[in-house]
Amino acid sequence: MSDLDAYRSLYVAESRENHEGIVSNLLILEQGTDSHAIDEIFRSAHSLKGMSASMGFMHMEEICHALEDVFSQIRSGNLQVSQALMDDLLAGVDDIEAMIDDVEAGGDGLLEHREARVSALKAWLSGSVAAPASGGKKDSEESGAPVSPEPAGDMYENPAYESYDQAGNIEYNLHIELSPEVDSKNLRSMLILQNLESIGVISAISPERTIVEDDPVFEGTIDLTLVTNAGKQAVETILAISDIRSFSLTETESLTQPGNAAILAPGSEHEKRYAIHIELSPAVDSKNLRAMLILQNLESHGTLTNFSPRREVIEDSGTFSGIFDLELNGSEISEESVKAYLKGSDIKSSSFTPIQEVSGPGLAGIGLEDHQNGTLAPSRISAGEKVEKKREVKNIRVDIDRLDHMMNLVEDLVINRGRLEQIAQEYKIKELDETLNMVGRSVADLQVMMMDIRMIPLNHIFNRFPRTVRDIATKEGKEVDFIVEGGDTELDRSVMDGLNDPLLHLIRNGLDHGIEPPDVRIKNGKPPKGTLKLSASRDKDNVVIVIEDDGAGINQEKIKKKALERGLATEDALAAMSETEINDLLFLPGFSTADKITDISGRGVGLDVVKTTIASLQGTIKLESVFGQGSRFELVLPPTMAIVMVMMIRINNRRCAIPITNVAEVASLAAFPIQNIGHGEGILMRDEIIVLYRLDDMFGRSQNEEVIVVLQNQNRKGAIIADLIEGQQEVVIKPLSKFVGTCDGVSGVTIPGDGEVVPVLDVKAILRESSGQKAARKSSGRRVKKVMKNNVISDVEHLITDMQADELRELGNIGASHAATTLSTILNTLISIHVPEIILVQLQNLRYYLDDVAAAMVVFQIQGQLAGNGYIIIHIPKESIIRLTSIMLGQSVSEREIDDMDKSALNEIGNIMTSSFLDACATLLSIIMIPSPPSMVIDMPHAALQTIIATQEIDENVDEVVLFKTELQCAEYNISANIILLPSKGLLNELFARMDSVISTSG
Repeated sequence: MSDLDAYRSLYVAESRENHEGIVSNLLILEQGTDSHAIDEIFRSAHSLKGMSASMGFMHMEEICHALEDVFSQIRSGNLQVSQALMDDLLAGVDDIEAMIDDVEAGGDGLLEHREARVSALKAWLSGSVAAPASGGKKDSEESGAPVSPEPAGDMYENPAYESYDQAGNIEYNLHIELSPEVDSKNLRSMLILQNLESIGVISAISPERTIVEDDPVFEGTIDLTLVTNAGKQAVETILAISDIRSFSLTETESLTQPGNAAILAPGSEHEKRYAIHIELSPAVDSKNLRAMLILQNLESHGTLTNFSPRREVIEDSGTFSGIFDLELNGSEISEESVKAYLKGSDIKSSSFTPIQEVSGPGLAGIGLEDHQNGTLAPSRISAGEKVEKKREVKNIRVDIDRLDHMMNLVEDLVINRGRLEQIAQEYKIKELDETLNMVGRSVADLQVMMMDIRMIPLNHIFNRFPRTVRDIATKEGKEVDFIVEGGDTELDRSVMDGLNDPLLHLIRNGLDHGIEPPDVRIKNGKPPKGTLKLSASRDKDNVVIVIEDDGAGINQEKIKKKALERGLATEDALAAMSETEINDLLFLPGFSTADKITDISGRGVGLDVVKTTIASLQGTIKLESVFGQGSRFELVLPPTMAIVMVMMIRINNRRCAIPITNVAEVASLAAFPIQNIGHGEGILMRDEIIVLYRLDDMFGRSQNEEVIVVLQNQNRKGAIIADLIEGQQEVVIKPLSKFVGTCDGVSGVTIPGDGEVVPVLDVKAILRESSGQKAARKSSGRRVKKVMKNNVISDVEHLITDMQADELRELGNIGASHAATTLSTILNTLISIHVPEIILVQLQNLRYYLDDVAAAMVVFQIQGQLAGNGYIIIHIPKESIIRLTSIMLGQSVSEREIDDMDKSALNEIGNIMTSSFLDACATLLSIIMIPSPPSMVIDMPHAALQTIIATQEIDENVDEVVLFKTELQCAEYNISANIILLPSKGLLNELFARMDSVISTSG
């Protein structure tokens, strides 16, 4: 499929919309002058012209340009709307519709009578057609005299007034100041100047136009002189935009006074006028250069006007087709000499015809035959009776929110289909199986269709970067060749939305840190112009985006030095790291090698923001670099994040999911026993040694290991041990909550048909593990503790005061004392509770302060008369659960699994501790605080927190946690437990305020 065919359907849809806009507004205009209708026609015609030129449909471009020229005259008041004019305009619009039909059918959008149609429209510009007289018109119209025209122009792109001798022209002095908040003052100023040129001519400007449009030091202040007859209100309308802070408009003089009537415009009675049509040979290599030479030769005989397309397009645009029309005006024109210029070998065909002044009624009988016979007198083609066509609506515009909602419904269907399949397997109903097969096919087809609808070419974001590269390179004094490839590669919209900022960050880094200044490059034996390349391609089911440069590369010694300075790794750990692992240190939070902060990059945030964003898109990023030669960032992204096929497995009786694309093989552990390899474990499978990765820190060590699951990501392999394989299932993967933060080895969670929250393993992260990386991460994973007085520790950005530390200590002691008293009474045994340590920590870092063993978390929502809301979690490790239950039931403590009796007792104990703790706090602070009914999760700490965040509606303002490390002592048993307070910012502030009040009152 060619590039033209790829965009043909989109072009047809957009063109029909613009065509309908032109027709509807023409009918409005026919009823009377309507400036809004004219503006809408201009917008639609201009859009249609631009799209046609870019697609190569030059006949359509010429018709649209001629229509724009006519409407320029209507808007300026030089041409009155009449029945005859409207017939010609509607006939031209009908031709546009016919060309759109031809394009839709696979044609090239050609129009047989294009030249006649363009000439018919241009007749209204040259004054060859007079509007019929009517009552209430101007004197010139009443006498039947033709309206004095002005050279036509493009509302958006070129001056609509090319000379100073037009009727009613007024000169204005303008002072314009852009708003300081405008990001790109050059671009905004260029658009403002183009809009002013659409209604007149800029005769003077300060500073120079090149400074206004291209110089980055331009401050946003412009002084200019504008000549126009559009009126003061038209100028003010153009300048009345939010990007302009202020402007002043001063009228100097009218350029056409009664005494100036002697000035002759082109086309006076002493001049000859000729219409020239030229079509260059397709074999001509440089059509712009050849056309420019022809125009220069013609200018030696007279004045050239009424170019179609515009002269700038003819001489400079890459879209110029080699076909153009113009008028030659002069008092002494040698027809023989002009015809000689038009007979060159580069000219395929041409015509040179005198323009006759023709009255309105005389045009009625001139048709296509006259034009084809060589008479180029402008003709009006009657619209005739239009045959209405039946056309199906093949394209509609849909709000993106509706598509997102539809995708959510499809995701629900996938989940419910999985649930129905489980029910069918359980009850073995034949009819249900048959129906489910049919439903499954329909859901699968719907799923594929929705994913296809959401796929968007990467060009949507790639096309934004060339201007960014150009501006930064200019500002930094660097020469850069920016290459973009693979923009037609498609990604799901959900992935695309989060990709712009990471790519922009990497491109900025490449320009700032990578590409050297020209003098440095020459000194290093490189060409002065650097190369920055952005490319995209498909690799199996993934999309690979590469940003590479031939710049300075990465100095690994500098990375090691920074890592040592910040305590991110030891010298021994750095010595054991590979080059790839050292480069990966750049992705640690806050790591940056920038010597100074700039507004381009080096803002102290490093690349961790990029990695975090890419990880949230279920993707990976890899950095390769050679010092002195350049760097290469490779982003691997899934085409969609919505619905994926996973393999469900169980490890230590806990379920988890693995994307099926990352499962290379499944085998029995009995066939491939585990072997010790160095300091680790591995499996010898068909002469291939596969490293074994234990997931004990996530799921605990299983006693029923039976299955080997071989994982693969690109060229890396590894194996994990599972209890059993449950099968494959299509699931919806949801990203981890921001409260949980980055969870090593887990890319997201899913909820299958039975409602259980199941973690999805991040195979890329698991296979990326190495001892060097673990050492670096362990030293950097936990924040540096800031110890306050009385064993209160702050591990958050916000530092608490000594008084607030005392307040938390008081709150903890009183709450623990009340809880111990209540438990002692209910259990009929003496229980003491101490709070040796209180920690104020970010929720996403909480898991670092909890022992990495299986535990129960009993969750309560805090209710009452509160400024904000919050939660309390009672965290009790598995060993302590058994002890507490045994004490409560009067049994001896034994090694066993947690059963329903333990869970019931744990709910009761958690309720007692929470109620007592909140009651003590409420009494101390004179506030109502009561707990909601409890819910419980038993799992590893990070997995339990992940489940709580996924199932509880935790307020988004909950980001700081108060962890009361508690010790319970009963008889000969020491029981560890934690009371975790999760207040919203509002509740935490209220607690501190009330504690301040209590302390000040008691003091």
